[in-house]
Amino acid sequence: MNRLGFLTAASATAALAGCAGGGGSTPVAPINAPPPVPPLPAGTMVADLRFGFSPTPAPFPGYDPAADAKALILPGTPSPATSAVPGTLATGSYAANQRYVIKVPQNWNGKLVVAGTPAFRSEFANDAIWGDFALANGYAFASSNKGLKYNAIFEALAASPDLSREFPVPFDYAGLETKKFGFRFGALAQATSIAAWNADLAMLTTATQAFLKAYFGKLPARTYAVGLSNGGAQVRSLLERYGDLVDGGVDWSGVFWSQQSNILTYMPKMLANMPAYVASNFTDATSAAAIVAAGYPADITQANPKDPSLWFEYYANQPSFYTDLTTFAYALLLDPTATSSVSLNGCTPDATNPTGLPGTCDATGLAVPKNRAAYVPSSGVASNIAAFEHTGAIAKPLVSIAGSADMFITAPNNAKPYLDRVVASGNGKKYWQYLVSGGTHVDTFAKLGYGLQPQLPFAWAAFKQLVAVVEGGFIPAGSGTQQTVATPDLIRSA
Repeated sequence: MNRLGFLTAASATAALAGCAGGGGSTPVAPINAPPPVPPLPAGTMVADLRFGFSPTPAPFPGYDPAADAKALILPGTPSPATSAVPGTLATGSYAANQRYVIKVPQNWNGKLVVAGTPAFRSEFANDAIWGDFALANGYAFASSNKGLKYNAIFEALAASPDLSREFPVPFDYAGLETKKFGFRFGALAQATSIAAWNADLAMLTTATQAFLKAYFGKLPARTYAVGLSNGGAQVRSLLERYGDLVDGGVDWSGVFWSQQSNILTYMPKMLANMPAYVASNFTDATSAAAIVAAGYPADITQANPKDPSLWFEYYANQPSFYTDLTTFAYALLLDPTATSSVSLNGCTPDATNPTGLPGTCDATGLAVPKNRAAYVPSSGVASNIAAFEHTGAIAKPLVSIAGSADMFITAPNNAKPYLDRVVASGNGKKYWQYLVSGGTHVDTFAKLGYGLQPQLPFAWAAFKQLVAVVEGGFIPAGSGTQQTVATPDLIRSA
């Protein structure tokens, strides 16, 4: 696995008013009306819409469409579209910093899949995991960048135009700390909000429905929403706030947002306890117990010095430094009291374990590793989350999957609390949640061992179940509960 390949994508961690979602569905009163979108221009015919064949824009710093998509899929996964899919490709923008992609196969089945987007990634991030699957089954497909001008720029600190928004690499992975490198996020370089990301998915939905009506003569008979991670959170919100726009959704390892419980209340606890755990060679029971108490599944270790601990993969052993980097980015995004600054001196590697323990940084605020480990959200975070907090009040059927070995968007902190909210809102009968045995947040990690398996086949099975529910009247067992599944066939669609 080429771990430095993640850096090209700079992964962090890291949207027709009044139009019914599909023919034959019972109209639902709109909860919110999304902002209006101007008519989109027509697309162009291309010989093959599949990932790797369809044209994409040229990369620029912080924006790499192909790398974004590759980072989300286990290498060697065959495309479900086994032959060329000719059709219409449309790209463009309907708002400031917003970009979209729409693909309509020549043999369109009259239905639409819209995708929320994970992390801070581009509009092409879903091409491999969702786009080809949709096209192979005849669906039109649309995705957006959530209005983020770029993902993240990986650069030498000396090249940064804004050191107050730079995450200085705190581990000497491949010498990056010694070389004084950092990540600079597009989400922190513009005015944006998670509420705006959710509205964008609604805008993408209405804009694509109108596009299909204008250029293909009809509205989609059915519209389904799908999404991974941040994209899953978008799907949840779409069904809660704009439920009249779609017929149902699939949420894959969606992020849970509430004022009381969210990534900023549990991730710092891992950061606080990992140094002792790493220093003990992954044996210290006290630090391990504290991490589990914060809502993490028990660590999985193996006799491989290169990949010894699954917790460690999400901490320091991958060049995206998932937990640390995510705490930094979202604290600055959501906390009005949060500050950060780093000097050009950056961080100095830890003398005892330069790749496994955070170094000492010439910095202030959240650029200091110990400050991220000690971070407690201010009241301003809860105030901001109130604008997009998940309610569980889904207006249409939703099928969710989560990984039992997800050490990032952990199931106890993100899947189970959302299930509880759906049930509490009285909507448990139209919600199915599956915990995938051996599933982790990043499918590419399945190559590292740990008994992991990719979740993508389960996500596709969840979509098939959703369609069976909406179009076939199928009622799967276990609604309103969390069911553990070891193989995709256990997510039944008949």
